Amino acid sequence: MIRNAAIVVGFLVLLALAMPAGAPVQISYVVSDSMSPTIDTDDGYVLVPAGTVQAGDIITFYSAERATYVTHRATRVTPDGIVTKGDGNPTPDQASGYPLVQPADVSGKVLTVGGDPIVIPYLGTVLQWLTSHWYLVAGALGAYALNSGVRTERRRTRKNVLRSREIVLPVTVIAIVASVLFISLGATEQTAVYTVTERSTVAPLTLTAGEAATETISLEMVQSPLAHVVIESDGMRIVNTTVTPPGEAGDGRVSAGWLPWQPFESSARTITTQIPAQEAVGSHATSIRMYPYPAVLPEPVIALLHGIHPLVAAVTTVLISVLPLYVGYWAVVDTTAPLRGSRSRLARRLGGDR
Repeated sequence: MIRNAAIVVGFLVLLALAMPAGAPVQISYVVSDSMSPTIDTDDGYVLVPAGTVQAGDIITFYSAERATYVTHRATRVTPDGIVTKGDGNPTPDQASGYPLVQPADVSGKVLTVGGDPIVIPYLGTVLQWLTSHWYLVAGALGAYALNSGVRTERRRTRKNVLRSREIVLPVTVIAIVASVLFISLGATEQTAVYTVTERSTVAPLTLTAGEAATETISLEMVQSPLAHVVIESDGMRIVNTTVTPPGEAGDGRVSAGWLPWQPFESSARTITTQIPAQEAVGSHATSIRMYPYPAVLPEPVIALLHGIHPLVAAVTTVLISVLPLYVGYWAVVDTTAPLRGSRSRLARRLGGDR
């Protein structure tokens, strides 16, 4: 009973983690100490619908200047917008040049009890580890499901034997959920914040107000025929991408991917981007994100699904990867036969059943 409840709770947590921005309930974590000591770095929190924002609420909002979501406390609500401040910061965000937060940019507020936020300690640390070692987690979940099935079989009588379908279905569901989760969390991001000045300067990460700029970014990526990578940008436009063949970018052998002991070829990608002219002096945030998906569909189709939402592309590619195996199992294997000593449906159709 307790174990089943824990499985249900764990599934709901994983589902909430994979939910896109704007979903009724989300779970996320902070990546800096700006909200310390209320919410420390890598601590998780539960995000619920914001409703009417009031002073004192901890809200998550999208900041176009930072090109990301920010979780800070609303210190004052004015007719022109919301004044925000990290509990660990000495001054409000607006004192650093950021504009007032508009209600339309608020995606939710942090769930609190008695005025204190519900915090999930070290959630970010755990998720980062899971993202890097998802194959171990998927293997452990599969082994657990099989072991549970074997133990269940031993407890059953001959009249209530274990069928193979009672193991295959849970393993398939676990594989789909785990794969979607880790694809959603597996995107890598590179960000840069430029300083916009009135006069031209040779200093790095600076832009001249009123002038567009062209920047070149080099990224080292693992190249595999098993994956398509979708690249998107914020604060800049991708003009051209050049891929240096494996071996020319380095030694051509790195240990990466879902089989860490198997070397994959790596390649360098040179991305030429154009940053639009910025009229106001201040800061301008840019970012490039790379999303790897199973190469089960043509790359333009995956890019189209990604354009709808990354979660749509993740779910679609995982289902296409897993469902044919599941359908094949139902077509070939006799799912009504006991797990031990079961015979395939194909053999029975060929007259092998006596």
